[in-house]
Amino acid sequence: MLDVKELTYQNIKISKLSTFDGYQINFHINNHLYQFLVGDKKTPFPLNVMHIFKEKDVCILCNKTIYPYPVGQQICLAFQKHLPSLLNHFQTMYPKDFIN
Repeated sequence: MLDVKELTYQNIKISKLSTFDGYQINFHINNHLYQFLVGDKKTPFPLNVMHIFKEKDVCILCNKTIYPYPVGQQICLAFQKHLPSLLNHFQTMYPKDFIN
């Protein structure tokens, strides 16, 4: 079972979006980029986590073969099962990024 708190996140960037009311959280795990979309800045709720890989590879979390972005921009099924925990992790670790 995936424990989102035990993963090693790198290059974390949390951005408020202007295209919709929410956040985009980009992070790397094992040199692979993931994009976490969160809706509603006042009461954030998780939407999805997408693979944004530069090269064809297998996701170590969901074991899917992922093709390079933009073709391989697919939802990571391992993260989808743990979206609330993932959002809680980022809100706990980076609370200032979620202040309006």
